[in-house]
Formats: sequence, structure tokens, C-alpha cells
Amino acid sequence: MRALVNEVVKAMDRLAASGGRDLNASDIHLIVHRRGEFQKRLRDCFYDIIDDWPDIKSNEARRFEVSVFLSRYRTFRLAARAAADYPVLLPPLGEALFRYIKYLDELDGDMAVILAEFSGTSFPRPIRQGLSGIARSLRYYVQEADDEFYERLILDRLTPSRPLKWRGTKVAATLFARHFGLTDSEMNRTFIFSGHGKTYRGLKMSSNVATKGDDRQGIAAILKEYPYLE
Repeated sequence: MRALVNEVVKAMDRLAASGGRDLNASDIHLIVHRRGEFQKRLRDCFYDIIDDWPDIKSNEARRFEVSVFLSRYRTFRLAARAAADYPVLLPPLGEALFRYIKYLDELDGDMAVILAEFSGTSFPRPIRQGLSGIARSLRYYVQEADDEFYERLILDRLTPSRPLKWRGTKVAATLFARHFGLTDSEMNRTFIFSGHGKTYRGLKMSSNVATKGDDRQGIAAILKEYPYLE
């Protein structure tokens, strides 16, 4: 990965970890003032992958290099979205994060084929068709996830290293878990759930029964589009 791309990703990781506080001047300069250059370099990295695709497919070392780049890219996407949720951010940071997220959404669409080809360090592994588009369908509930996140959770039973924020109700979370056969433990390792005030409480499905079979936003109707096939 090119030096600037790597440095901005690290700075964004530190921003997400700090909650928008105690960010040093160097990181702010990278994220805010070099955003345009970073975005160009990031797209150039993808173009380099496209140009060298025949060699990458046949060269294990090149494939590993691409896997590292895409792993950092996914980390950056999650960190940008997580940092944007923090209530106290300097105005330049807040504006930069908004622009980053908009840019990343566009880049995801442009580079969808490459992103689908790689998953972690496994090559190649396209997103299984049954879950294609699920992240977009469930974006009201989880804003930081992509299709691969759901594939790993639902099909491979792999939970993330850092839980994501579930933005819907616990009733909706219960419907989601039951639809895909996920346990309380798997859900609580994957998501954090809003409780009273600023606290977060784990999910206990037995106490969050959906009496009407759906929630206000209609998650049950969404889930019918993604039948769970073990």
C-alpha cells in the first residue's frame, strides 16, 4: 500500500479509538488537509490492481499484498463511519468525515468486483449470491457493515474483532438473530445495543419477543428477501 494511504488509514484508526478526542495535529492534517490527495491515491491503488490483475492472480506474493491493502481499506471504512458517530468533533473533522464516507460509498460501487473477489486473506472468494445486497437493505440497522460482514457472521459464524452499533430496536435484533439462527452470544459479540441513557446492554432474545412479528421499520419483510440456507 502506498505510504500516504497507509498513514491516513492509521490516523483514521486513531481517531476512531480516541472518540474524536486527543487527536494530534499531524493526524488532523492528514485527515483534513490531505483528503483530496489521499482519495486520489486510494483510487490509484485500485486501478493498479485492475491493471496488474493477470499477474496478481498467478502470483501468491502479489495476492497477499492485495489482501493486506483490502484489509486496511475495510478497516478504514469502518473507522470513518464509527468516528463520524461521535458527538464532539472539530468542524473540519466532521466535514472531512462526511466527504470521506460519501467518497467511499462511490468507490465501493466502482470497485465492487475487486472487493467481492477478496475476503480477508482468502483468495478468491466472491460474496455468495444469497446475501448480495444485504448490507444496503439493512443500512438503517447497521451503518458500518458491508455484505462481507454479514457473510462472515451468518454463513461462517465469524464475529468481528470490534462490535458494531445496532441502531434499531432489540425486537428487530431478535428477529434478525432468529431468522439467521444466531445465538445471544454471537449477537452480543457482533453488536452493541442502546440501553437507557448512554449505556449499552447485551441482547437477551427471550426478553425481546416480537409480538407482532415485525418492528416499525419492517425488518421482517427485508429478511424474507434473504432466506437462511445452512
